[in-house]
Amino acid sequence: MNSQIRNLVRSSLLLAIAVIFQMTLKHTVVVGPVVNAVLLLTTFICGTVWGIYVGLLTPLLAFATGTLNAALGPFVPFIMIGNAILVFFFGIFKGKEKFGKYLGLVIGSLLKYLFLYVSATKLVSLFKLGIPAKLVKQLAIIMGIPQFYHALIGGAFAILIIELLKKRKQIE
Repeated sequence: MNSQIRNLVRSSLLLAIAVIFQMTLKHTVVVGPVVNAVLLLTTFICGTVWGIYVGLLTPLLAFATGTLNAALGPFVPFIMIGNAILVFFFGIFKGKEKFGKYLGLVIGSLLKYLFLYVSATKLVSLFKLGIPAKLVKQLAIIMGIPQFYHALIGGAFAILIIELLKKRKQIE
């Protein structure tokens, strides 16, 4: 099978897993790590570009399916960029030496968190996105340190799954 088609199918299946979790579980404590794990699994298995595609689509689909509060629609592009940051830095480091995956996870998670936090606390008011003030306060909390933890936890699960798949010779 053509590698592009294989990557399209694999990334689509991983995207479907993320969307199913987003639609069935409303608790961000579970959904956040699962989505981040899917992003990093896609990046490792299919490549950074495919991971970015999935990272761009997950918040769009969460908004389109009503999983994400409709009033937060203007914040979707920031979530997309945050996901792309996580995936990009994980993708850069994933193949480097013994600890590359871990370094990529930590750097990507930290930069995603910083970007989302600054976006929620500064850029939302700067760009006057029309998000209700009550939600802006909640957004600053949600896009704060929990984003860092969700990315790290999801990344830990992704790395565990990657190592299991490698051990079983399902991936290289």
